[in-house]
Amino acid sequence: MTTSLKFYSNSALTAELLTLSYTRAADGSLGADDRVVYLGSTSAGKTFTPVVGTEIALSVVDSNSGGGVPASAVTLATSQAGLATATPGAPLSLGASIASGAAGAKAIWIRVHTGALAIGDYADLSIETNNLQEA
Repeated sequence: MTTSLKFYSNSALTAELLTLSYTRAADGSLGADDRVVYLGSTSAGKTFTPVVGTEIALSVVDSNSGGGVPASAVTLATSQAGLATATPGAPLSLGASIASGAAGAKAIWIRVHTGALAIGDYADLSIETNNLQEA
């Protein structure tokens, strides 16, 4: 089911995020790549809930299985501090509902463990929710 809920690169929900891309630098650095994205809707007065179950869940999807960045190299959390204890590759629960508008947007912290990657650019990852309904 299609909803107006989308990912954005800013908390004001004005810059829709169409892809996640990562670069493994040629300088040999092994640090993780942390960033924050926002899940929200600019439609007024909407609430998003799961079609099945009680929790909204996010999962990392790898469109190039066997190449690129594996989903198991990605950690999701609702805060930057939470990245330290989250399990790589595990889905992230966002609670029972999300309200529309910038105030209802959920911050999603993403850590890609780039040390295991060959030097290059990667754009094979996406994040998706379980099946949601909009009311």
